[in-house]
Amino acid sequence: MHRKVAFIGSVGSGKTTIVENLSGFAPINTDVEATENIGKKMTTVGIDFGQIMIGEDLSLGLYGVPGQRKFSMVWEFVKTGLWALVILVKNENQESIEELSHLLSFFEVKEGMPCVIAVTHCENASADTTIKQIENIIKRYEVSLPIYTIDPRRKESAMLIMHTLIAIDETT
Repeated sequence: MHRKVAFIGSVGSGKTTIVENLSGFAPINTDVEATENIGKKMTTVGIDFGQIMIGEDLSLGLYGVPGQRKFSMVWEFVKTGLWALVILVKNENQESIEELSHLLSFFEVKEGMPCVIAVTHCENASADTTIKQIENIIKRYEVSLPIYTIDPRRKESAMLIMHTLIAIDETT
């Protein structure tokens, strides 16, 4: 069985990194040099793609999409046939936190859909304030979503997200 998982979030939240760390093969990477100041040198302009096997019969396609809204046509493509969603939010980054509302609406997140929110960039600061802001946003959408702090550079941290998505799916 093959399922499609999208990694979405603001620019620099760790989407490309988490796909690279989870994939069982060298993933397709669509990073190019940024043409405007977005806070980092490289940015995703297409779809980063990887794949991971969970057990013997479950294949997860990992789709990392651009964080800039001007690439939302890519979001539309990935949204079709989507099984699960991972929303990455940069800790203590107000733009990233505020983007969460738009992403929840765009991807039509509903109760029971396998969806996890992962707060990144927590190495040097507590994520308590960011998590409280996220909780307030998701209340407006009447969904209960797990929120984790993760380091997308660490495979075991990223795998926690995959196992949570599977557990949500099994309980619905």
